[in-house]
Amino acid sequence: MGFDSSTAIVHALRPVEAKSSIRQDIRSAAMIGNFPPRRCGIATFTRDTFASLRNELPRAKWRLAVMEDGSHTHEYPDEVSDVLHHDDPVAYDRLADELNRTGVEVVFLQHEFGIFGGDDGAHILRLIRRLRMPLITTLHTVLERPSPGQKRVMDEIIRISNAVIVMTELGADILERVHKVGPTKVHVVPHGAPERPFAATALFKGPLALAGHKVIMSFGLLSPNKGLETIIRALPAVVARVPETVYLIVGATHPHLVAREGEIYRQSLVDLASSLGVADNLRFINRFVDDDELVDLLQAADLYATPYLTEAQITSGTLSYAVALGKPVVSTPYWHARELLADGVGVLCPFGDDKAFAREICALLEDDSRREAIARRAYRTGEPSRWRKVAKSIVDLAAIGRTEHQRRRENRFCALARPRLDGLLQMADDCGVAQHSQFGVPDRRHGYCTDDNARALMLLARLSVETRLDAAASKLLVSTSAFLAHAWIPENGRFRNFMSFDRQWLDDGGSDDCCARALEALCVTATRAAPEGIRNWATALAHQVLSHTGEWVSLRAQALIIRALAQASGSIISEDEARDRMRAPAEQLYTAAFSGKNDGHQWFEQLLSYDNAHLPGALIRAGDILQEPDMISVGLDMLERLMQVQTAPDGCFAPVATSGFDPGADHAMFDQQPIEALATIDACLAAWQATGDSRHAIVARQVFCWFGGDNVHALSLARPEEGICHDGLTQSGLNENHGAESILSYQLAALAIRELMLRLPAKSA
Repeated sequence: MGFDSSTAIVHALRPVEAKSSIRQDIRSAAMIGNFPPRRCGIATFTRDTFASLRNELPRAKWRLAVMEDGSHTHEYPDEVSDVLHHDDPVAYDRLADELNRTGVEVVFLQHEFGIFGGDDGAHILRLIRRLRMPLITTLHTVLERPSPGQKRVMDEIIRISNAVIVMTELGADILERVHKVGPTKVHVVPHGAPERPFAATALFKGPLALAGHKVIMSFGLLSPNKGLETIIRALPAVVARVPETVYLIVGATHPHLVAREGEIYRQSLVDLASSLGVADNLRFINRFVDDDELVDLLQAADLYATPYLTEAQITSGTLSYAVALGKPVVSTPYWHARELLADGVGVLCPFGDDKAFAREICALLEDDSRREAIARRAYRTGEPSRWRKVAKSIVDLAAIGRTEHQRRRENRFCALARPRLDGLLQMADDCGVAQHSQFGVPDRRHGYCTDDNARALMLLARLSVETRLDAAASKLLVSTSAFLAHAWIPENGRFRNFMSFDRQWLDDGGSDDCCARALEALCVTATRAAPEGIRNWATALAHQVLSHTGEWVSLRAQALIIRALAQASGSIISEDEARDRMRAPAEQLYTAAFSGKNDGHQWFEQLLSYDNAHLPGALIRAGDILQEPDMISVGLDMLERLMQVQTAPDGCFAPVATSGFDPGADHAMFDQQPIEALATIDACLAAWQATGDSRHAIVARQVFCWFGGDNVHALSLARPEEGICHDGLTQSGLNENHGAESILSYQLAALAIRELMLRLPAKSA
């Protein structure tokens, strides 16, 4: 393809910089790539980028993670903190979790398809999908015609990255044409290069035994695609006019080539020079040279040559080095050379045309003043590629990316906290809310239950105070009220729970938990619902139900009774009566917790099961109302114990899973269900209200973000624009169903978070 630099879209980093205070506030960062002693260009680049960024952010703590391909075991320097086998997918997950857990604020990724495992390097997606901080990605290869797999991987990397760095305008142009991504995300930052004062070549030739010679130099791992034969074929014509010419080839043969055929390729270059009678004008430095030696060699060179054989090289680190050090360049017109040499800092010759190379090399070697002028022009052109300036540009992008990342997280959080009601309304009919769904379709085989209709009634009653309900929501408020009224059995003082789709009750009374949950819904409705008639009905029925609470003995029923009495206090019943009624269930919870601590299982029961956080939350709430510090203290201890269990290795919330009911389960982390997140949020808010410690409010917010993707799979369970929530996280990902319990758990959690944000001071919020 053709490329006209004059019409290239300008993707360069904008001159507006991140505020220095924001930049210096970056205290923890990580870099992922290859690293020496691996011998490849990306390893060297990663090392130099890492060193320059550390200089630019002197107060930051760093993690440096490097990829190992298994063919060699390298001894890495101390700054390398993590070594990952490129084909071990679990290692990618583990690193992401560790970066999240340790509070790394920004991650810098060096991307090349070949250094990561999986099809087309897809394993890196496992890592970056799990990250909860901004990602700044430098692309070392940008393909104009990627395979479908390569395009899929690259599209995903670009989507996740906060900023994508390419080293040439052409790279940015290809990303725009192939991947449809523009200058708001893609930034051109040149390949970094060393910084040395401009100096005459004679100062460096003597120590390198090159005094008295005109030196042409090429550098890099030797392989046939470098086109070095072109320069050797040009040497006879050059030597005829400039006899003191030496062609210096610096670098070891590529390790993969050595593994296949040894040094056959290098010997072929020697044989070619001998056959042309210029063997004495060809010299090799057959080893991997360090930076200082490389820069000395470059500064000794009069010309630098990159006679590559194909145009599809978008970045050449050796070319960047040569220009930055003020070397006139003679090159074939591969992509990077066409762009970098466009302003008269070098000369382009056709691919494989040794006669053109001979002509241009002679013209430069014979004209000292012209060569000097081009050298000084090249040195000035290389100014933006000095490592200190490259590092400054990258850190500016990181600081801006971090601010943008936080803004996007806040926007997502605000959207997550304000879901629509559509998903709930789709689960409802004139009778009430259906229990289950198949994907998004209500599953009528399972009918209805009082548990879910009680939750729906609580939600709608509270929403009716927050905002005016529309016609559909108002109708559902009435339907759920009627459902609970029909479920109540005055003769035995219980609520039925399960009803078939044909309106037939399937039980003669629900569990203690079901009855207590229905009571809580009545108390919330009596004190919160906007329609007066609904409030009066709820108040009257709550009075009937309260006389039977002593018959419900399960621990979760005690917790729900405490919550109901906290709502009823001062409205349905007096505050004194509420406290009197609350003492017995509170003491039952306190006794269970105290016994659990003494028995060694550190919990109210022998095992964690479902709706766990309601137990410490209710004990904390009761202790606060009854002014019993010991209850608050034990409740806080139990909540802390639970949160230790419910925190994944990466620091995100991971609720007690359904497998926790079975100590022998294979997958102890799954399934994770929304009801546990709701219970945990409620308990944290009870702790915050009782203690005034804002850390509990912060944890409640973090737990809420589990719905939005801050979880072990980095998948959003909730879709606020539809008002739905998936039924949980399984080992393989999302449970695609979204039943009433899950939707209502999310909706109630969102409502609790909105109320929290209104109550917190603006700074804390």
